[in-house]
Amino acid sequence: MEEKVFRYSMKAIIIKDGKLLVESCDYGRGRFCKLPGGGHQWGETMTEALIRECKEELNLEVKPTRLVFVRDYIAKNHKTTLDLDCFHQAELMFECQVDDFSKLSLGTEPDGDGEEIKWISLDDLATSDFYPKAIIPYLKDLKNIKETIILGDVN
Repeated sequence: MEEKVFRYSMKAIIIKDGKLLVESCDYGRGRFCKLPGGGHQWGETMTEALIRECKEELNLEVKPTRLVFVRDYIAKNHKTTLDLDCFHQAELMFECQVDDFSKLSLGTEPDGDGEEIKWISLDDLATSDFYPKAIIPYLKDLKNIKETIILGDVN
């Protein structure tokens, strides 16, 4: 029997000039784009984890401003080649402010093999390889979201 894996992951929503900052990653099961961020470590607050992850992956100083989305991702319910059925992740997605993009680059701990940093136009997200697809309709109107949206188990 496979060992069950559960983790919390903090994600950064960074939008500039109508484009979303994403990481294109390949974990050995196919390339896709996702929000920057990652695993929460014991003893960290959620925002501390997000700040650390963005520094490690993007070499960026971020300021989380608000929690926008919460989603579960229970791999066995989505039948993709990207994750094993035993994987369950709870993601907390924060809108972030960045004052200085001049240092944006792969950080000291890139996420996955061959990580690339990309900007994807909000208009092109629906036809891109960005996940989770469930947040795409909300991103163009982010400023009008007044309270955290609980997405459930979506991909």
